[in-house]
Amino acid sequence: MTDRTRNQLGRTWIVLVAIVLSGMSAVAFQGRTSIVVFAVLVLALIKARLIILDFMGLRLGPAAMRRGLFASPLILALLAAAKLFATGMPSV
Repeated sequence: MTDRTRNQLGRTWIVLVAIVLSGMSAVAFQGRTSIVVFAVLVLALIKARLIILDFMGLRLGPAAMRRGLFASPLILALLAAAKLFATGMPSV
């Protein structure tokens, strides 16, 4: 592992922690409104992308593998968003 890779992983780790804390604080202060749930889903997709690119080492890997690995969390987030809108979660 080079110093550049170690520095990049450190920065990515800090961003991941910030994403988790921001999602937790949004839910804690705003509750489970549809906007907050949608924002948490978007944050989860950003986290998945960072993990795939940096921690799995696929930033310079094959594009098909990156897209394939990102497809799973994307599909799950879309299904969760569809359920959110289908059940008509009230927005406060």
